[in-house]
Amino acid sequence: MKKKLSGLMNIAAALPAVLFFAGAAICGSGTAEAVPAASYTEPAERRMVIPCGTPFGIKMLTDGVVVTDLGAVNGRLSQQSPAEAAGIRKGDIVTSVNGVPVTDSESLSRAVQENPVCTIKVMRGEEEMTFTANALESDKDGEYKLGMWTKDSVAGIGTMTYYDPETGVFAGLGHGVSDTSSGIRMPLLSGEITAVTITDVVRGADGMPGELCGAFISSVEIGKLTLNSDFGVFGQCTAEPLIGDPVEIAHKDEVKTGHAVICTTTGGMMPEEYDIEIVSIDRGSTSPARNMTIRITDPDLLSRTGGIVQGMSGSPILQDGRLVGAVTHVLVNESDMGYAVFAENMLAAYTG
Repeated sequence: MKKKLSGLMNIAAALPAVLFFAGAAICGSGTAEAVPAASYTEPAERRMVIPCGTPFGIKMLTDGVVVTDLGAVNGRLSQQSPAEAAGIRKGDIVTSVNGVPVTDSESLSRAVQENPVCTIKVMRGEEEMTFTANALESDKDGEYKLGMWTKDSVAGIGTMTYYDPETGVFAGLGHGVSDTSSGIRMPLLSGEITAVTITDVVRGADGMPGELCGAFISSVEIGKLTLNSDFGVFGQCTAEPLIGDPVEIAHKDEVKTGHAVICTTTGGMMPEEYDIEIVSIDRGSTSPARNMTIRITDPDLLSRTGGIVQGMSGSPILQDGRLVGAVTHVLVNESDMGYAVFAENMLAAYTG
């Protein structure tokens, strides 16, 4: 049963938000044999944080530009792009062209216009690679082009997981911000978070994930992004995001199958508690954001959203009064089920 939680962000006039990215969708049942809690050694000191469940907006600039697609410059002359012919792939991160640092898509275009015979440096994973490509003159606008689409920024809405009142650190999403076409985690150059209010909910159903629709609250930042990791986004709050009581972060070996609650916001800015079930636990998971399989059991939340929807990524999960994890994914074929990450893993990603 839902229970209102105390706390609000400071807000001003609402403006429309245009992009929503939080909450990846996964196909499949996701159900597995339940794993009982293992024995553990009591930690000498437990981190105390405030669980949030509040929506927040992300505005992020990338370090370099991410190649999101490749295509012909002049289709009547060639069906292959110069960049693709040179060996560049979707997901590569372009860092320089002809020795000129690439900071955004405009700087990439300027470098190509100055010298169409391009020496291009990219990062592919942890490896730096160099390619040579001859840009072609477009028959549409007369500019030289490499035949690749790039992205240099991201904006969207997610859910804040916790706030550390001692350090001012916040954590959210439970998974990294990635390019939707290539799946590559976006390299963070700089970013900020802003307050958001949820204005509507598109209900999810089996085979059709729903989403939270929201609006940015003015352009005033409430925090700065400092890390985009596989375990979520992290940074420093410049304004206290939530007033509430701190709780302990549970050791992952303390998490058990059975009843738990999530804190999430389905309207306005006020989070509420809803009942869920932790169906199974995978402490050896090789996927950072899939440590637990969860099911929504609360009739109020099911009626409101149909289950887990995009935008709920980062919603904190509490069990026995401790923060145990955060929602990360919805299962496309079972909208009341999804995955979650251990809170301990999120903490380690930023402090470890």
